[in-house]
Amino acid sequence: MSFLSSASLIDLNAAEQIITPFELSAVKNGAYELTLGDEVFQTNSSPRGVTKLTDHDEIYIEPGHFALLLTAETVKIPKDKIAFISIKASIKFKGLVNVSGFHVDPGFEGKLLFSVYNAGSYNIILSRGSKYFPIWFAELDGEQEYNGVHEAQNRIPDDPIAALSQGEINAPIVLSGKIDEVRQDADRRIGLLERDQKAIHYLSATALGIAITILLKLGIDWCFFNQGVNIRVDQKKQEMLIDSTINARLKEKKGLLLQIDSIQKIRRTSK
Repeated sequence: MSFLSSASLIDLNAAEQIITPFELSAVKNGAYELTLGDEVFQTNSSPRGVTKLTDHDEIYIEPGHFALLLTAETVKIPKDKIAFISIKASIKFKGLVNVSGFHVDPGFEGKLLFSVYNAGSYNIILSRGSKYFPIWFAELDGEQEYNGVHEAQNRIPDDPIAALSQGEINAPIVLSGKIDEVRQDADRRIGLLERDQKAIHYLSATALGIAITILLKLGIDWCFFNQGVNIRVDQKKQEMLIDSTINARLKEKKGLLLQIDSIQKIRRTSK
């Protein structure tokens, strides 16, 4: 297999009209740069449907979304040739990825359909008539009949539109956004739980502090009460001891008085 040079590509087109319309200025480095045509389909459009473009109309492919792009040119691949397609590097670097096929079968004739995806972080702007899609031709060692389903393709087919219109596009950036939403909701819930736990901890600490204060107060009061009782008991013991001493002295005094009275009586009798 050998690829055609720019000169060979020009000669082949002159002989077999492989690209219609054909501009010499679009031939670069052995490739022909195809342009964006008049039909596009975007998953970020609302409502979803095929959009018709006029000259120099622009489309915006948002991050995480797909688009179907139809070329303005009709290509005719000779049966002894195969073609390879891509997207210009300047657009790839912005994040636009070709997710459709990368070759065109021998014998195909029609407009080419590119299925692309914006894997970047910003909108990608494309305009009708601008050169975005290089195509290369290579020789085969024999002829091959075309047996595909896209023969004479001149519009965006219904099948890929239906495939991209089924529900929500779960693109990585969309999923990332949903994950961020879930994370934010989880953070909010965790924040509420932490706040509630802090409140419970504060109330528990406050209740414990009050309980400790009450216990300390009761302990102190009991100590003072117990100390007061002990002091009163000691005072009572001292009073009882004093009373006992006084009573003993009174008894001794009474005994002495009786003895003195007896002695006096004896003296009076002896006289």
